[in-house]
Amino acid sequence: MSGRQSSSRLFRTCMPLVSSPDLIILQAQNHGARLLACLAALLLAASAGTPAAEEAASPHKNELHTSAEGPWGRISYYYFYLEAPDYVVEKFPLPSTTTRWVFNVDEFDRAGPLLKKAGMTDEALERLLAPKRVVKDDHHAYLFPSTADVQNLSPDGRSLIYTELARNPANVFQYSPVFFLTDSVEEWAQDSGLQPAVVSMISRLSYKAGNALVFSDIPLLLSQAESVSAARFIMRKLTRVRTLMAQLELGEKDSIPDLLNYWSTGLGLRQKELEPLMKAIVHTRGLSHLDMLHLVPPLPRKLLYTYPDVSYASEGRLPDCHWTSLNFYNLRPQSFLLDTRLATSLVKQDFDKVEPPYRYGDVLMFITPDGRAIHSATYLADDILFTKNGSNLLTPWLLMRLPDLSKLYDIAPGKTHIVGFRHKK
Repeated sequence: MSGRQSSSRLFRTCMPLVSSPDLIILQAQNHGARLLACLAALLLAASAGTPAAEEAASPHKNELHTSAEGPWGRISYYYFYLEAPDYVVEKFPLPSTTTRWVFNVDEFDRAGPLLKKAGMTDEALERLLAPKRVVKDDHHAYLFPSTADVQNLSPDGRSLIYTELARNPANVFQYSPVFFLTDSVEEWAQDSGLQPAVVSMISRLSYKAGNALVFSDIPLLLSQAESVSAARFIMRKLTRVRTLMAQLELGEKDSIPDLLNYWSTGLGLRQKELEPLMKAIVHTRGLSHLDMLHLVPPLPRKLLYTYPDVSYASEGRLPDCHWTSLNFYNLRPQSFLLDTRLATSLVKQDFDKVEPPYRYGDVLMFITPDGRAIHSATYLADDILFTKNGSNLLTPWLLMRLPDLSKLYDIAPGKTHIVGFRHKK
């Protein structure tokens, strides 16, 4: 979701794939070392230049991390940021700069006590709840707090109000907030190009949602923009999400057969492709690692670090987390996996529920107490997963660490928990 990865805007739009715990069974030789070494070097160099990727910090500020060792071998990784490209951001109109809070009309009597408990003054409440200022229709009641009302909320008060507003999808910015998976907004914004005043405002208006630091006051933020171009620049930066580039470290002491066994799921999948690459790197001076981009099957390799193309919309629904997980091994994506009923049927038929430790290719489902699968991701190694955190054009395919996803999807005792599934084949 890296501790709390400094995330960009990550929309929680992976809809439940199942509706009860009982149904949550969701689906998953060498032609010259010198030549292959050259090919490996070219591939590694090419993968470092993914067009959608932007480094979060200057090279001297970045850090190479090391995962725990296991049957996957030795993995190192570093972080970088993705931002939605301009051509994607431009497809979304700028939102209104007027802050609006939406309550279900039959629950509107709860608004006053909630806002008072959050610390709003009697004077502010009297003005905000004045009948002439409240707009109602058959389903909703709309409040329009002033800039001062919003800015004067304490972090705890904002969290209390916005957590309640997040229950209603009509509150789009609370329902799908900007997530910061770092310890501070300032760390997330480092080298983003955002003006210090903008970063300061985001920081002041951020609040806790579960274990996550989040931001929802986009209308207020945009109201301070000096121009349309400045507002669009801010919106693009709010899509900023940290992902990671991982690589398998290889040396003469490593057991190639053991590594191949893990990365081919013990069934020899793609072993003829991987074995020459691994051997070439081990036997070539100056090469010591294989990018994880080349350890995943063709479809995730094609999708990783990219954003959905609008052509996907021709299927009637954009790819989500479940489509991504269940298509992991497919050479060509299966469109029927966009259908909840058929996807559930496939998982019941082709997958077994498994306990940790997980292995390469397992599907991890994030299950709510009422049995809904709100997210799924593909396990790769240690705590690194392949994921797509939503079903819209602004959410790319990423590598993320499990602690980050756990914060995004509220993994905690009594809340969301993880269930693993493994393809029977």
